[in-house]
Amino acid sequence: MIVPTVTPSLAVAMLRSLATAVESFETIVVDNGTASAELESAVGQLDGARVLRLDRNLGYGRAVNRAAQRAEGEVLVLLNDDSAVDPCYVERIAAALDPATGVVMAAGVMLDAGAPELIETAGIELDRTLLAYDYLNGEPVSILEEEVPDPIGPTGAAAAFDRRAFLSAGGFDERLFAYLEDVDLVLRLRRDGGRCRLAKDATGTHRHSATLGAGSARKDYLAGYGRGYLIRKWSVISPRRLPAVLIRELSQAMVQSVMDRNLGPVRGRVHGLRARGPCEPYPPPDVLGAPPALGAMVGRRWRRRARLRRRED
Repeated sequence: MIVPTVTPSLAVAMLRSLATAVESFETIVVDNGTASAELESAVGQLDGARVLRLDRNLGYGRAVNRAAQRAEGEVLVLLNDDSAVDPCYVERIAAALDPATGVVMAAGVMLDAGAPELIETAGIELDRTLLAYDYLNGEPVSILEEEVPDPIGPTGAAAAFDRRAFLSAGGFDERLFAYLEDVDLVLRLRRDGGRCRLAKDATGTHRHSATLGAGSARKDYLAGYGRGYLIRKWSVISPRRLPAVLIRELSQAMVQSVMDRNLGPVRGRVHGLRARGPCEPYPPPDVLGAPPALGAMVGRRWRRRARLRRRED
């Protein structure tokens, strides 16, 4: 179990939920530059837990990579510090992995902390411009009683990876400070033949954007940067895809800038597109899977933003 944190108070609450686990497991809490004393006290109450201290905030991807290199188990389970998990979460999400058959990723199910009858995320789905959406976001929990397809990969908020596959793929791209590093890793793992399984019974709750705050200029910039970076890195722009990219980016960046009253979404995309780094060929159809319907996904995303806005008011 790896939990990066820049908000120790949230991490402490999350660790309390891990204490309900039936089996013991290694837990690495990555203190991303806070030097908090309360983390030491919290991990002391959880068997197999320890703190990995970093001298400054290195970002989500780097924090996880450092912990993954030091972990001793065969499975990496990732959780955000603004989450809480139900009993047996770790065991259940880890059990969904089956590297022998190519299942090197598993997606847990995070419920909306403000509306626990609704799913916050059950993994990632991508459209043809590599725009990411939270799989099953806004759907009632009861949908899990039906046959639902597996997502193409897990979100960093509720993920399990085969450690060998994670490290062989190079872990998270450390040029991404935060946001969309999970999408990039999923694309690389799927390109190498890896698959993801939905762990329906591995459930918890997630307070969306509790760390940086929904609509904050910092979050908007980092998310925009990640989007621009992925578009460049994965060769998304082509004559055939350019109209779709322009429509999505201009509409989303401008609407979000107006709603949040900052230019973070625009500045981030521009800087991400200009950033240096590796360049990958555009993913083939078997890597991307079946794309979601654009209208449904856009509606789902804005309904979530509306729910968050109502809670803030």
